Amino acid sequence: MNQVSSAHPPAPHALWEQTRPREHAPYPADWIGKARELAGIFSEGTVDRDHDGTRPLEQIRLLRESGLVNLLYPASLGGGGGTLNDAAHAVLEIAKTDGSTAALLGFHFYNSLVPLLVDYEDRNAEIVRRATGERWLWGNVTQYVNRAFVAQHHPDGGFVLSGTKRWNTGAPLAEITTVLAIHPDQDRYLYATIPTSREGLHFHDDWAPIGLRGTDSSTITFENVRIFPDEVLHWSHGPAQTGPLPLWASFGAIFYSAVYVGRTLGALDLARNWTLQGKRQGTFPGSELSADDPFIQAEFAEYWIEAQAALAYLDSTIARVQQAWDSRTRLTEEDRGRIALDTLALRTFTSRTALHITPRIFEFAGGRGTAFAADFDRFWRDVRTLSSHDPEVLARRTIGRHVLHDLPLVFPPHFKRES
Repeated sequence: MNQVSSAHPPAPHALWEQTRPREHAPYPADWIGKARELAGIFSEGTVDRDHDGTRPLEQIRLLRESGLVNLLYPASLGGGGGTLNDAAHAVLEIAKTDGSTAALLGFHFYNSLVPLLVDYEDRNAEIVRRATGERWLWGNVTQYVNRAFVAQHHPDGGFVLSGTKRWNTGAPLAEITTVLAIHPDQDRYLYATIPTSREGLHFHDDWAPIGLRGTDSSTITFENVRIFPDEVLHWSHGPAQTGPLPLWASFGAIFYSAVYVGRTLGALDLARNWTLQGKRQGTFPGSELSADDPFIQAEFAEYWIEAQAALAYLDSTIARVQQAWDSRTRLTEEDRGRIALDTLALRTFTSRTALHITPRIFEFAGGRGTAFAADFDRFWRDVRTLSSHDPEVLARRTIGRHVLHDLPLVFPPHFKRES
């Protein structure tokens, strides 16, 4: 792949040049500790960035400089050689203070893995080496439900794409993005990676949600966008490009859940600090601080216990997915279905826990917590925005059907192929 260069003028509103690292720090010995350190830095100004909908350009630059963006790549390809636990907890630590940056990092992690997910024989190693060498942040243009996104053959090789795609998380901020499209034969998918500076890409700058305001999931229009032959990823295992990419959604569920748990713990941290600094109206008589009120203590304990349960569930599921990834060449379709079911259940539980706890932190601050400057609702708004990606009722129906009937979760092909 040789198209990320100054020879290609930046696409309108492509912002990756503002996140380019000024230095490449050595990889840290403690990935989670480094994420915790950056989370402390990111906490400065997080309320203002939320109010203003500011893109976290400086925060992305620091992620790239630290090497966190390379954490999950194998050391043999220039990566950090970290584990899924390292990556998920890095997202979780940052989510405690900065939901938008954490979500961008989570989306980056599981989309930057696509070259390794589609092929287990390192035939996509070159793009990974380039990614680690330049410490790219990855965006994604991936939606299996977008059946109108069909590529056309280019006479000089490769493909051409035209069409409009919504919900492209991180792509306007990233240097590179994955692109999923339907092959011109319309019997399979193709996966490619292209620079966001590619001619013909137009970013609409239309991301204005209630939460995750800095993630920039703007609409992108493709106008005769070229995909060169060496940008098409090798896809070498089942299902043979006809259905969802194995393990991709499972990795995604881990990182979604890391954001949910991180935002929940961050909300409780904020509430705890407020109870230690004063009293809300109606504090129990004789209590010097809200933290001394026995009713507040009992209520805080309830939410803390729920959050700890979500954290433990996340950790146990991470261990199972890591084990599956380590044995990926031996996984059966039933194995992949079991992992998909496990991670779908995790994502459902952690989102419900976060949606239950984050709006209730107002109880600990009383009227003071409703001040605009306090921004107590930012945790709930971030969780509500991310959890709205997929209706929970559909997830619960899927889980219930398969659990009740003791059936594996099997993904049917999206295309009918003639024998």
